[in-house]
Amino acid sequence: MAIFQAADIVELAMQIEKNGEAFYRAVAAKTESPQVKALFEDLASQEVQHYGTFKSLGQTSWDPSMISPQAWSDYLGYLDATVQSAFFQGEDKSLSLADQVNDKVQAIQMAIGFEKETLLFFHDLREMVPERGRPTVSQIIAEEKEHLKRLAAFLPR
Repeated sequence: MAIFQAADIVELAMQIEKNGEAFYRAVAAKTESPQVKALFEDLASQEVQHYGTFKSLGQTSWDPSMISPQAWSDYLGYLDATVQSAFFQGEDKSLSLADQVNDKVQAIQMAIGFEKETLLFFHDLREMVPERGRPTVSQIIAEEKEHLKRLAAFLPR
């Protein structure tokens, strides 16, 4: 299992947001639908805002010793699995996923998958940050849920 420090975890959250931005911008550039293009451009902008929020959160003190050793061990295992995820393996992976998009439904389905994995990660992250950082992560979770709702609204019924 990989060894992570608190700063690594915040860095991973920031990388997730960068990957999301890269994916959304690449798909927005590729799509012919003005509505989907606008949606993905807006989602990319929100990912940039989330990146800044996590960067600020990473500058606060965060001591993993405040968490039980078992919870920390479990979280490190989860992080290791997350790092291996197809959506979180770096910006190049996000761009190659965007290159595979053939139509707007596929793009939206990929984006929904990305957002779901992001939500799972952020839910666990919220439990690992100090109490004072939890409202910040909760706000990002709420925004990511809104992303899911917006994306789902574009799927055919």
